[in-house]
Amino acid sequence: MKYKFTLNPYNQKDLSFKYYGVDIDSLAPDELVLVDISWWGWTPEELQLIIDESKAVVGNQRYTYIVERSELIIDIYKDKVNFFDGLSKQQEPELTWPFDKFIDFIAQFKVFVAENR
Repeated sequence: MKYKFTLNPYNQKDLSFKYYGVDIDSLAPDELVLVDISWWGWTPEELQLIIDESKAVVGNQRYTYIVERSELIIDIYKDKVNFFDGLSKQQEPELTWPFDKFIDFIAQFKVFVAENR
């Protein structure tokens, strides 16, 4: 899995700061909720915290992460990860991934953020 990470996910003109995220044009229609992972405040340490907290989930536990300055809610279980748009009224997740795919995605994103600080 390889996503196209960018410092300008919404293709804005004259962006004067780094806005870490996924290029909106590189996402499949069913993955558009991932654009809401975009945030200027990402650090490798914060992304590592998500990885560590996610891997610590056991049994029926859930770890919920809400992306700062975003509507993206990520519910992490030991076998799957659900992505919700906090502004949506629907009860079903916009996207569900297997746990390992999520960890791989966050690890790749962490490398991108570290390389572009």
